[in-house]
Amino acid sequence: MLKKHLAVMLMFILAAGVFSQSIPSGSGRYNALGNSPFILDAHVDMLNNPAWNSYYKDYAFADLSPYSGSEFTGHAGVNFAVGKQWSLGFIVNKRQDAWENFRTSSNTFIPANISSPIVPFMGLIGYQASKTLYVSLAPYYASWSYKQTISDTNFVDFDNSTSSMGANLGFMYLMKKNWIEGSFNFRMNKYKYDSTLGSYNAHLENDGGIEFGAMFRGWIYTSKNSKIAVVPLISFNTFSFQPKLTGTASAIGLNYSSMNFGGAVGLNWPIMDDIQIAGGIGANYLSSKADSNNYEIKDNKLIAPSYNLALETKIADWLTGRMGFSRSIVSSSYTNNTTIPPQPTFTAEYTGTSPSSDASTFSLGAGFHFGRFSIDATVSEAWFKHGINFISGGDSNDLFGVVSASYNFKK
Repeated sequence: MLKKHLAVMLMFILAAGVFSQSIPSGSGRYNALGNSPFILDAHVDMLNNPAWNSYYKDYAFADLSPYSGSEFTGHAGVNFAVGKQWSLGFIVNKRQDAWENFRTSSNTFIPANISSPIVPFMGLIGYQASKTLYVSLAPYYASWSYKQTISDTNFVDFDNSTSSMGANLGFMYLMKKNWIEGSFNFRMNKYKYDSTLGSYNAHLENDGGIEFGAMFRGWIYTSKNSKIAVVPLISFNTFSFQPKLTGTASAIGLNYSSMNFGGAVGLNWPIMDDIQIAGGIGANYLSSKADSNNYEIKDNKLIAPSYNLALETKIADWLTGRMGFSRSIVSSSYTNNTTIPPQPTFTAEYTGTSPSSDASTFSLGAGFHFGRFSIDATVSEAWFKHGINFISGGDSNDLFGVVSASYNFKK
């Protein structure tokens, strides 16, 4: 952890002598503000809608997140202006597909020795069609493969692969102070599992694996002189696949489908030049189904109401403080019908309500800005109780959680 803090301090020093304006953004800022959809964030907005890459030109960004113990994972991206109308960029190692839906905690839909696609790549191709219209296409691709052949008395052969490919299409339409945006995403998720062991052989793949989603958000001022923006948001996503097996092996996996849609409305209010608050209320409905000849599992969740509040204040020219609050009521309905002859049908049902996770209720963060460079991070609540672990190396007392870095190199 000491190396991480030293690296952060070094980046402060390198950036201190640069003269320009930073654009604070990233998961470090977004998470600290309670993952609020009622704020603007260059990094997160580009992930949600690639049309923002035509707005934030000549901009580089990266995220560093805790993964396991002292290990970290993250992603990085950059966007360049190409002439007055075009912009080109890319984002590397940020998963934006439905691969986690191929497995659940209680059911394995694909063989355990198949890996999800690795090191996802998303391109950014933006075009400013007019003073009021921005459009962008973001092709997406990730893949993984493994082959093994052993020739002896028991012939063994594996030929496994996975892939995810598709694109996001986004737009922004400006109307003086007001604007609306929309994004559509499409993915084709595929896997293949070929296994031969002596006379045993199996070829497993999936039909379907198609994912489609859409999101629309607005930024509307109720009057010409108003500083308070009304921010409405709606979203939709669906995904489904079916396992397909040929060979001498027994059938494996369940048919799976999921759908979720939601909406929210809130306010973004800059109280003063140095203080901004944003808050609102939303709802989200998630429905999933897994079935085969013997199983039928349904899981439905209504997350409503969902409250969100964010506060950001400038403490000094180089320092910003942040706080977020997020809390929801989750209404769940689950059924599991299992029939394996000659046993009688097993049925399990439950319904109930529960709050969202206590761990994500309050969030704190800070931003450090030096010229064109900005570092934005969530601050660990445990640090206030135990202090920083510069020397001890303990994992529970890290000062920062998610750390984001960005650099604005626009002329």
